[in-house]
Amino acid sequence: MARDQNVAPAQPILNFQILMTYPTPHSFRTLIAAAITLGTASAMAQPMQAFSADSPFMLGDLAGARTEMGKSGLFFGLFYVTEFATNAKGGYNEDRVTERSDQTTALLNYSLMPKHGIDGEFSIVITNRNNGDLLSLTRLNDPRTGTLPNLSQEVWGYGSVSRLTRLTYNQHFADRTLRVRVGKMTPTEEFYPTTLGCEFQSLINCGAVPGVSSIWYGWPISTWSAMGEVKFNSNWYARAGVYEQNPDTTKTSRGFSLSNRGAQGQIVPVLVGWRPSVGEKKMAGNYFAGVYYSNVKSADLSDSSVQRNSKKTLWAYGEQQVTGPGGDSPQGLRLFASAVVNDSRTEVLQKAYGAGFYYMGLFDSRPQDMLGFSVAAVKINDRFTASRAAVNLANGLVGDFSSHDYLPLGSREVTAELFYRMNLAKWISVQPSIQFIKAPGAIKQVPSATVFGLRMNVAI
Repeated sequence: MARDQNVAPAQPILNFQILMTYPTPHSFRTLIAAAITLGTASAMAQPMQAFSADSPFMLGDLAGARTEMGKSGLFFGLFYVTEFATNAKGGYNEDRVTERSDQTTALLNYSLMPKHGIDGEFSIVITNRNNGDLLSLTRLNDPRTGTLPNLSQEVWGYGSVSRLTRLTYNQHFADRTLRVRVGKMTPTEEFYPTTLGCEFQSLINCGAVPGVSSIWYGWPISTWSAMGEVKFNSNWYARAGVYEQNPDTTKTSRGFSLSNRGAQGQIVPVLVGWRPSVGEKKMAGNYFAGVYYSNVKSADLSDSSVQRNSKKTLWAYGEQQVTGPGGDSPQGLRLFASAVVNDSRTEVLQKAYGAGFYYMGLFDSRPQDMLGFSVAAVKINDRFTASRAAVNLANGLVGDFSSHDYLPLGSREVTAELFYRMNLAKWISVQPSIQFIKAPGAIKQVPSATVFGLRMNVAI
């Protein structure tokens, strides 16, 4: 939740809560890696030792408990991430400060295959966030703009509270060509299926997901939903789903609520994906495009008295491994690009787009370390900018940027991030980074900012 500001933001561009829809390090990559680790641990002849550099978990195999649980189809994981950010230069307020936020994620999966021979799985995820102040709010952005559009710490958001982030059952049919998943979950899990998840600390560089829409709630928010997938062959698939649109689920008081009280309607996403293997080395690719339709009424940006009956969003993503041993190996260089276009009538953020790369194993002596770079931009809807300009004109404040009552006019924010992730052991990594933000908060009068970041991940 945003802290109170000394300057009250009139007509805020957007609340940061609606932007917390991107995959965090533990919402995709870590949980997937943990599931893979389960299979590996079950096959190991020797238990994993606590604090061993070769163990994927800090506490190892828990005296054989993980292996025994795996034989029964159970997997438990506990994951921690913390992120620091310091403003080195620029921004609305150049007084230096270091801010921190963290998240703890508990995962319990139960596969029905070992005991019952059924290709299905129950999954429960509980998250706890402890949000300090957000650097984007305290230093980078003009408080009169609201809280748009980026986060200097992507793990920040939705309050310091524990939440039921996932409660689902997943079932495969017809030799795994069909799949159905039901329960409480975020739509980003199924409808933004990147290979690595979010590796960057700046939120917008995690990908131009449909979450830049004001109604798409992501990690750690879950809503009642159902989705289905059909695989046409080993490369092509399609997904469709129905997700409850319920702004009350973002409240801290609803962290473990199973009620659908406050639901306003549904979001219906559809996605088509392609996962090719390219060239002689079978380099892995991952491409998808999606669209969603919402049946909930929304105010028109040009005239708030006009209610639109629906809204739509389009998005696309592509990533391709271009060097390395090939196959499913992440070693080498992987390129990616993403874009989203929102409903022009009702969404403050008109579009977002970005591109970058990951390089795993830059140094032969450190094959698991990762170098990452990305540049991403968000564009403010011209309709929204025009409506704020009209308010300034009516108040006689045209061009008077220094006035307390002036509404800054949004344009475009561009954020670049470079990071290097060092794996100190398989269960812990440290990731220093540098962010450069042009026009923080999408306000061109705000000086460009440089931010130093530091993230630490621990698999307990």
